[in-house]
Amino acid sequence: MLLQDVRHTNHFSVARHTLLVGCVVALLWYLSRSGPSISQLPEFRPLMFSRRRYGPWIPVLGIALMLALTAISDDGVDILRILMIVATVWIIVAWRRETSLRSVIQGVVVAAIAFAAGLPMMKNGFISKTTLYFLPILAAPMYIAGGLLINRTGLGGIQLLAKRYLPALRSFLWGCLLFVPLGLANAAGGSPSSNTSWVSEWWMPFSLPWFSGIVEETWFRLLLVSLCYLILRHAFHKRPALAVLAAVLFSGITFGLWHGRTLERFLTTGLIYGVPMAAIFARRDWEHAVGAHYMVNMIPWVMAFIET
Repeated sequence: MLLQDVRHTNHFSVARHTLLVGCVVALLWYLSRSGPSISQLPEFRPLMFSRRRYGPWIPVLGIALMLALTAISDDGVDILRILMIVATVWIIVAWRRETSLRSVIQGVVVAAIAFAAGLPMMKNGFISKTTLYFLPILAAPMYIAGGLLINRTGLGGIQLLAKRYLPALRSFLWGCLLFVPLGLANAAGGSPSSNTSWVSEWWMPFSLPWFSGIVEETWFRLLLVSLCYLILRHAFHKRPALAVLAAVLFSGITFGLWHGRTLERFLTTGLIYGVPMAAIFARRDWEHAVGAHYMVNMIPWVMAFIET
């Protein structure tokens, strides 16, 4: 399709979406059938409403209402953003004794990489100055909070925090490989926008994806999936797979609506791209998710460079 120059056109749209859905189904099946057993996830004490009869279901209702608000109102995304920031602060303060210097240093480093990767996009008007500063700066404490959540829940993981640097690289590369079909489909669908004539240097397609790959995987996978699972685990203590599934769906759908409250964003960015990224984090680790996001954006940036 890319050789037929279908970008920014509607040619082969039915075939492209059919192939894309097939790839996503196959990928989700593979992730569900491989990796550690969900039944082996550790038990932990609930954080709230533990003494009430229906206490475990109160957070479930809250997450369902938050999902509905995000879907029906433009204010929903802003409220979710505020809640994520508040949760990050609360986690770091409440579990400050468990915070390691390594997680702080790594959080600052990955945020700095994301910031540097986003500079060309900001200078050329692709993203706003607020986005460039706001998302990476908050990604640093969210990385720390995400590490604390992983230690508590056992869901996902961060190879870097465990000082497994070679496995971290392997995880990143496997994430890239598994999401090559989605990256090709994303490029065939016209991503990024047609106004990318500034992508004129060979290194840009390989550096630019680090911005969204790090920032969005820290916000929506490392923090949001882990936090939702932490909240929902007690309600589904006999079936932890349901808590994982709910956390993955919530992260994927809100990720899509974060990019725009439209049906297309819900179906494509949310279900087709966001859900598999959340699933690969839950079934593998954060480095897999970063590699997946990197590949989904890197191939379209390569096409933008070729067109320029």
